[in-house]
Parts: sequence; structure tokens; C-alpha cells
Amino acid sequence: MTRPHIICHMITTIDGRLLADRWPCEEKELLEIYDAAAARLDADGWIVGRATMEAHYLEAADPAPPEGIGPRDDRIAADHDARSDIGICIDRTGRLRPESGEIDDAHLVMVLGETVPRAHVEMLVERGVSVVFLGSGEGALADALTRIARAFGARRLILEGGGEINGAFLAEGLIDETSTLIYPLVDGQGGIPAIYEHRGATEVRSLELIAVETLDKGCVWMRHRVLAGDPAAQ
Repeated sequence: MTRPHIICHMITTIDGRLLADRWPCEEKELLEIYDAAAARLDADGWIVGRATMEAHYLEAADPAPPEGIGPRDDRIAADHDARSDIGICIDRTGRLRPESGEIDDAHLVMVLGETVPRAHVEMLVERGVSVVFLGSGEGALADALTRIARAFGARRLILEGGGEINGAFLAEGLIDETSTLIYPLVDGQGGIPAIYEHRGATEVRSLELIAVETLDKGCVWMRHRVLAGDPAAQ
């Protein structure tokens, strides 16, 4: 099985900013629009980074000193419900402390760096969390996603990160579609995180429009496919 089809699904202002706390609208109103669109994407789960997971779901602590371990075997929970969605969090240094292997009606999969201490990994496994290890070489993220697809039968996943994790996926050519909800606001404030933020060099991606639709509250939903031949389509 190849890696899953990745759709980056975000709600933003017309200038691409993400801090919804600044927006003059109710969070419930935004979530209703966002979740309804996400449900139509027919995905088998979702992906977020540590900061997003910490902000919305889990508590974090300072990571323990890393252990120089090297390549490690994934730890897939034997009792996860194969019919449920998966919720994937990329937490390279092992900061998050989930209480169980279930999160928001999904089975929790933590993607950790290979130097995360054994004690942290065993804690996650004991709590029913699946652990997939992320190497440091070229293609490591794609390889981890492929192993997740194989273990859980995941065909399509929604990427719901902050700007940095979205930017990392974009830079590594791992976004196949964009699903962008434009809420009728303009932020305009400099320094506010955008949908894609990458600190290294990256290439402009060309997109092809799949569909556009007007939703409640004047929100416009645009879906684009990454064109064949671009790095993101490989």
C-alpha cells in the first residue's frame, strides 16, 4: 500500500490567516461549517501537529532527555477498533501525555522521533495509544505515512495542522489536495500565522480547481488538486 491521499483542510480569512480567536464570530459557528465540509471529504482520519493537539486536546510537559536509540519498530495497539477513524499527532520529541488511546471518537496514533525515551513510549502503549516512529532521513515522513496506511487501512487523511506542519507537508510533496474554507473576513495584521508556513526554501505549487461552493454565513469552500508534475503530486 502507498501512502494515503492527503487533503489539507483549513478555514481561514481571505488573506490566509489562521488565528480564529481574533475573528468576530462564535467558535461553534466556525466548527459547524468546518466539520460539515470535512465530513464530505470521505477521509479515514486526520493529522495534526503537537501545537494544535496541545491547544485543543492534550496536556504537554517538557520532553525527557533523548536516548540515542536509532531505528525502532512501530507499536500498533492490538485492540484498536479497525472500523474507527484514526487521529494522528506528530510529536517528534514526546511532549504530549494522552490519557487513553481514544481521542474525539478516533483511535490515537502518535508519530514520535526515534530518540524519544523508551519510558515515554511504554507509557503511551500501556494507555492504548499506537506509536509510529519517524526517521530523520529524506522521505521519512512519507515512509511513516505509508506504514500508517498499511497498519490501519487508511486511504485518505485530512491534514488539519497549524501553518508549520502544513508547510512541512507541502515542502516534502505530501499534499495532494487543498480544501480551503474562506470565511468572509480580512485579518490584515502582520505576523499572524498563515495556512502554510515553511522556514526553509520551498517551491510554488500549481493547483487545479476541483470545485467551489458557497456555504452558510457567506463562507466560500474551494477545493484544488495539485497538478501532476509538481513536487506535491509525487
